[in-house]
Amino acid sequence: MKYMKMIIIPLVTVLLILPIQGFPENDYQDISDNGKMIFEVYKRVMTHYADQVDAKKLAEAGIEGMLSKLDPYTVLLQPEDRQGLDLLTKGKYGGVGIQLGLRDDTLTVIAPMEGGPAIRSGIMSGDRIIGIDGNSTSEMNLNEAAKSIRGKKGTIVVLTIARYGETEPLDFELRRDNITVEDITYADFIGEDIAYIRLTRFSRNSASDMKKSLQNLSDQGMEKLIIDLRGNPGGLLEAAIDILELLIPAGHDLLFTRGRYDEASKEFRSGRSPIISEDLSLVILIDGGSASASEIISGAVQDLDRGIIIGTPSFGKGLVQSVFPIDKENSIKITTAKYYIPSGRFIQKPGYLEEEIDIGPEHDSTKVFNTVGGREVTELGGITPDIEVEMSSTPVLARECWRRGLFFKYASLYMQNHELVLPVIIDDEILEDFRGFLSSKELTLNLEGEKQFRTLLTSIDSTAAAAPIMKSSLETIEHYYEDLKAERFDIERDGLILGLEREFSFQLGGTEARIASSFDDDRVILKAIDVLSDQITYDSVLTPSEY
Repeated sequence: MKYMKMIIIPLVTVLLILPIQGFPENDYQDISDNGKMIFEVYKRVMTHYADQVDAKKLAEAGIEGMLSKLDPYTVLLQPEDRQGLDLLTKGKYGGVGIQLGLRDDTLTVIAPMEGGPAIRSGIMSGDRIIGIDGNSTSEMNLNEAAKSIRGKKGTIVVLTIARYGETEPLDFELRRDNITVEDITYADFIGEDIAYIRLTRFSRNSASDMKKSLQNLSDQGMEKLIIDLRGNPGGLLEAAIDILELLIPAGHDLLFTRGRYDEASKEFRSGRSPIISEDLSLVILIDGGSASASEIISGAVQDLDRGIIIGTPSFGKGLVQSVFPIDKENSIKITTAKYYIPSGRFIQKPGYLEEEIDIGPEHDSTKVFNTVGGREVTELGGITPDIEVEMSSTPVLARECWRRGLFFKYASLYMQNHELVLPVIIDDEILEDFRGFLSSKELTLNLEGEKQFRTLLTSIDSTAAAAPIMKSSLETIEHYYEDLKAERFDIERDGLILGLEREFSFQLGGTEARIASSFDDDRVILKAIDVLSDQITYDSVLTPSEY
């Protein structure tokens, strides 16, 4: 009965506090009636069920069942679950370096972290994790999945990935490592007067690090700026607001939140002069891995016409969470408010709450919003870039090399007997040596149409398959796929060179060198440079369309 008291006491406490917080009066009776029902069921099970059950685990199961009907960010936090929260202040944990989220009730990679095992093995934003060490993730919540993926440095975890465009799941064998997350992984010039800053998360150090970087680049003559928020899953709201005040002139609305009790509703307004000139041209890069605080930054910059957004649509997380203690060990993280960016847009993707329990007003997704300059912007969930640029897909051989860690393994072996310097140049000698290295590996290359062909082979009657015409036709198709695979190295030559450059650069100079090696072929960055280099194009993007 002790655990029942632990549940009831916080409930009574909440009821006493809520009137001060502006909680709606007409909800009190619902809480009282349904709270009694929950307690009565729990009490009857504990006192009358035929078998003795664990009181704490039963209570936890009831809580988790209740919360499962809500959004994926509202969860029970036990002591071991606080690792993700601590990461924002301590910046280190043991795992494979991925940020997880739920998309359409499926465990999804929001973003792989720079320098971690996942990104070096080819894990991509948007990959759906359908298995962990052979166990299906269909019934796992975010915390359970994170526990399964994290572990002691040096141990192996196998993630089974479903990827858009792939007909078969992909298995990635990842060796866990100590993951130390740096907020800013690159801050330097990539052109004569164009600076580039890559921000990977929003922690308590992000704003001060950003301020130092901006001041340093400004002192060196920065006139144009690219801030890369791709793969940045967000973090602390305060960090996002502080960074916006470095970019946005004083007096502008930056963000407001709205909830069902008074303290959940807040407004944020820029209150000081920015560290950069208002004349400085600004581009923000986003993708499907840009979430939460990244969307606050990019959304405010877009709504206030302070800069141009380039990339692909962002993740769409516009919900605010607060953590409330339940007892000495456990807490509950609850979505208490919604984010709205300056134009009034709600950036959360729809469908986060089950319809059967959602009794609030229906959301109007057809409403048109405008930036301060009059440009029309949409509310489709997430931030839609002003200029959309899709990253090219990874071809089959390069993907297999990333998946198997073959770029990493080859670079490690090669550098044991050779000396290289930055910037790395992959010449014909290295490339042919890599060809020989791959020839010793059993590679799984699933070409387009090959799966259907293999299925056909298994379904053909053995007698029919032995018929001369049929046999000849099947052998022709078999040779066709063999020839295609033999040609893959030459077909994908440029992509393989890029993979080797990335891995050699990382081993020689770490994450910063790896990022720098991508500047010449990253289509999104190249587009940003083109726009910033043409003032007419830059201004035209920020000008309202005339009909």
